[in-house]
Amino acid sequence: MLMRQRQLSQFLAVCRNRSVSRAAAELNIAQSALSRQITRLEHDMGAELFIRHSQGVTLTRAGQALREEAADLLRRMNDLKLRVKQQSSDVSGDVTLVVITSIASALAVELYPRFERDYPNIRLRVIDHPSDTAAARLLQHEADLAVIPNTAADMPHAQSRPLFEETFVFLSRAAPGAKATEITFSEAASYPLALPFYGYDLRRRLEEAARNSGTALKVKYETGSINVIGELVEEGLACSIVPPTFWLPRIASGKVMARPLVAPKVSRVHSLGWLPSAPLSPAVETVREVTALSVRSLIECGKLLGILVD
Repeated sequence: MLMRQRQLSQFLAVCRNRSVSRAAAELNIAQSALSRQITRLEHDMGAELFIRHSQGVTLTRAGQALREEAADLLRRMNDLKLRVKQQSSDVSGDVTLVVITSIASALAVELYPRFERDYPNIRLRVIDHPSDTAAARLLQHEADLAVIPNTAADMPHAQSRPLFEETFVFLSRAAPGAKATEITFSEAASYPLALPFYGYDLRRRLEEAARNSGTALKVKYETGSINVIGELVEEGLACSIVPPTFWLPRIASGKVMARPLVAPKVSRVHSLGWLPSAPLSPAVETVREVTALSVRSLIECGKLLGILVD
């Protein structure tokens, strides 16, 4: 049995979207063609990978096992291509990467081991900042690269590569028997909310969505700390509207519940940015490429929630 890279990528797209139709739209292929590829993969594997239902698909145990292996295999294939291209043993230098706080932990845990193993002569430093200061670190030459939202609009003098789009969810304290059903933006806005200050990208997007939908946000608490928002939600003192990645451990532990936000959906695109004022060193170029590959790997294995942007 020979599984091609495209076949694994298509399988992972269905995993991410939990829907064949949404995955087909993301991949820009016909739904019928993607369905045939998934059926063929299940036949080749000798196991059912998805449970089909009216709302999409759910991974079986066999499907979950393949997802983990497929994401790792694609990551290693991409790493091999990059190492052959850049001759990793010859690349050295110090590189600082600034990342928005909500995804910094997920990205750092992926990046540090990869550089220790594959690029031991590159000394990588990952620093996290809220959105209001992360861009400033790059513009003030305190970082070589930045993974932040809205790069093209907020930093017109920087060059950037779009990485992924993340969709916001409504976050509340978990309650026995409660289901993570969809909630409209206007209903979510009517709950007492804990949100970042006005200068933060997340807050600006929510205020814009509220204006466009004729809704007012019921803000009870304002804070510059994502951890404070978490504690307020866990204690049941407020709810919040946030991207989901940072909250995955709390959601998995049953401390909080995330409900899809609709009518309208709110999302943002994270990009990898750098300043074009001087040529990038080989070390910075390597970190840039590995970071992009790492984001893809994290999304494919479900550790970073979003849709890849090519």
